[in-house]
Amino acid sequence: MESQTDAKRAMRELIDEVQKVAEQAGKLARQAAVDMGQLWRPGSAKPAQSPADTIRELAKLRDEGHITEDEFQTKKRELLERI
Repeated sequence: MESQTDAKRAMRELIDEVQKVAEQAGKLARQAAVDMGQLWRPGSAKPAQSPADTIRELAKLRDEGHITEDEFQTKKRELLERI
């Protein structure tokens, strides 16, 4: 009788753990969807620019005098952290 009770308790614990894992997987899937949405331009047929492409455009803006060297370096660091 005791082994049957132990087996039921173990099964309940296993089910609880599986539910926790499923909830965590759901959270991760939702976050992945958000992250992917940030990489994709709404209404666009292609993905958003890569960080490297954005850095090249920022360098051009810097070279043309539209942004400062400090602004360029700050944004460049942010973009490189994503890679």
